[in-house]
Amino acid sequence: MRQRLLLPYVLLLLFLNLAPRVPSSSMANGDKLAHFAMFLLLGFIGFARWPYLLPIPFLTEPLQLFIPDRTFSLADMGANLIGFALGVLFGWLYEGRDEGAQLLNEG
Repeated sequence: MRQRLLLPYVLLLLFLNLAPRVPSSSMANGDKLAHFAMFLLLGFIGFARWPYLLPIPFLTEPLQLFIPDRTFSLADMGANLIGFALGVLFGWLYEGRDEGAQLLNEG
């Protein structure tokens, strides 16, 4: 199920991150929270394909330099990467719980 959601979600994520107009948040640093949440979900959905998805959190911010009314932000890129890494970790943990994945060596 998650694999079928991956491509549509990647396209939605790219659209939201590269659209000229972006909704603003009334909360302080709300955009960082939004970046974190978007990429957390990406990492969770696509954890099995994380090496192929890893460029996305890096590239969305520099690409915003070429889009009107958008700016590059290292803080946003950091939120992207932290969210993605945690999403991959959560996806790996979630997938392993059904298969009895051994997380610790008991031997």
